[in-house]
Amino acid sequence: MKPTATVTPPSRLEAEIQAASSTPSRASVTFGSFSSLNFRWLLGGTLGSSFAMWMEQIGQGWLVQQLTNSPFQLGLVQFVRGFSIIFISPFAGALAERVDRRKLAGAAAAVQACNALAIGILVATGNIAVWQLYITAFIGGLSSSVSNPVRQYLVFDAVGEEQLPNAIALNSMVNNMARVVGPGIAGFIVGISISSVFFAEFVFFIVGVLSLVQMRFVQAPPKQREPVLQGIRLGVVYLVKHKTLLRLTALQAIPSALVFPYLQMVPNIAKNYLHVGGTGFGVLQTGVGIGSLVSALFVASLANIRHKGSIASIALMTYMTMILAFSFSRVYVLSLLFLILGGLGLVVFSTFNQTLLQLNLENEYRGRVLSLYTMVQGLNPFGSLLLGYVAEQWLGAPHAIALFCSVAIVLAFVGGLASKDVRSL
Repeated sequence: MKPTATVTPPSRLEAEIQAASSTPSRASVTFGSFSSLNFRWLLGGTLGSSFAMWMEQIGQGWLVQQLTNSPFQLGLVQFVRGFSIIFISPFAGALAERVDRRKLAGAAAAVQACNALAIGILVATGNIAVWQLYITAFIGGLSSSVSNPVRQYLVFDAVGEEQLPNAIALNSMVNNMARVVGPGIAGFIVGISISSVFFAEFVFFIVGVLSLVQMRFVQAPPKQREPVLQGIRLGVVYLVKHKTLLRLTALQAIPSALVFPYLQMVPNIAKNYLHVGGTGFGVLQTGVGIGSLVSALFVASLANIRHKGSIASIALMTYMTMILAFSFSRVYVLSLLFLILGGLGLVVFSTFNQTLLQLNLENEYRGRVLSLYTMVQGLNPFGSLLLGYVAEQWLGAPHAIALFCSVAIVLAFVGGLASKDVRSL
């Protein structure tokens, strides 16, 4: 008879070591998507492009303010940009489902780089005029309407569905890193030379192009597609038919049209109400970004948390309430604090809202629906034009912002917190 082998149970210490080794660390959860090389390249390019966008935001806004000192002109330049986004985005989404998305995003970034270089040269040579900014804003809007939905699609391409919530949160974190650092750097450069801001924008866009070149993955061959216009129509029908997706898109449209336009008034508020120069204006623009960056790190570690719909709705209300408070502030430090608190809410809303949209999408319609989601973000300049007009003709910039935020809060409550469909997500 063979002796029976005895198995010695692991000691308590050994059991704890085994449990610890099998439990993912907080860092591995928070930065899980970094395991994909393609995602790391994409994120590096997104960081460069985001820096470029904020260079443009600060440089263009301060340039228009210096040339015109007009809230209406600040809104009008953004309106021209948004006009092109509204009408081109649906075509960009259909195109993203048919061609190499890396090349498409790279081409769009290259056009934006050339656009920035042109403005820099015009400013440096003393030949800049407001009408020229209308043209460059239109070209920039065309490029953004292509690059924004395609880059969102590339996030899905790089990591797949399992890591998608984490990847979207990290993508948002990188965008807000640029929001924190970019305006401060741009504001500092503005104090020296406005043209240099646009030359820096050119460099950052080129970084975005080069990072896309490094990505390597096999894109599935497109299926036989219907004509482009018919494809866009089917994408719209699909969005309207799926009420949850439509409601999520509408929730994005509310702040895009009514709250985000406050950004175009910040140069006016900084100069005329808070009495700070270009550097102070640049730091003020980082306020939302500071809060967003802190919040993005938290969201990335909790990407799979439940009740995203309710959390996103509360975060949206928080963001808009803080911008409303900002409109009444006449103290620089207090204004900055309100923007930081607003940023905390903004990134939670935008990350969870986009995550819910992507997770509830059929891949066949992903490009077209994401482009429609980008299209509603193009409502921002339309709101900017109206906000600028109301500010200049009747209320002034602070009270115009307060009016728009109040309307947005009511609409967001009805569409978000009061909606069982959203709360159940």
